[in-house]
Amino acid sequence: MDDEIASLKRELERLRDHEEIRQLLYRYARGVDRADLELLQSVYAEGGTDHHGPFDGPGVDFAHVVVDGARTVWDAVGNHHITNHYIQLEDDKARAEVYFLACHPHMDNGRPELAIMSGRYLDELEKRNGKWGIVRRIVISDWTRNHLDGPDWEKTTERGGYIGGRRGKADRSYELFE
Repeated sequence: MDDEIASLKRELERLRDHEEIRQLLYRYARGVDRADLELLQSVYAEGGTDHHGPFDGPGVDFAHVVVDGARTVWDAVGNHHITNHYIQLEDDKARAEVYFLACHPHMDNGRPELAIMSGRYLDELEKRNGKWGIVRRIVISDWTRNHLDGPDWEKTTERGGYIGGRRGKADRSYELFE
């Protein structure tokens, strides 16, 4: 009976670690989409790095790049969708391959455009003082498309009665989690 209880405790801890890593990845997506510097920085372990296209450096610095970039298209909200998770745990270390689909508003060509990127995050994570964090992230770009021409689908906009997404604390989700 003691062996069975010990085995169940180990399995419960493994499942909890998987879920904590998934929640960390969701926090990252939320941080990018809301341009929330503190939330973005919270996903990195101390000294954690991010190789994100031309950026390769400290994750906490990459968070500044994201938030500063959002300022140029503040009224256009993007979405990061975190999908497939493949996580390998080994004690207080983990490796994860996580698929994403990101809709990025940008001003690269001097006018507002919307790009879509599909790719994967290759993450090395560590659990330090009971908290998971990204130690090293490498971003893989599988495919992209830029500027989807066409008007808004009017009935799904604020003019059509929907509540619009916002950057920063002006987004309605912050009321939900106060």
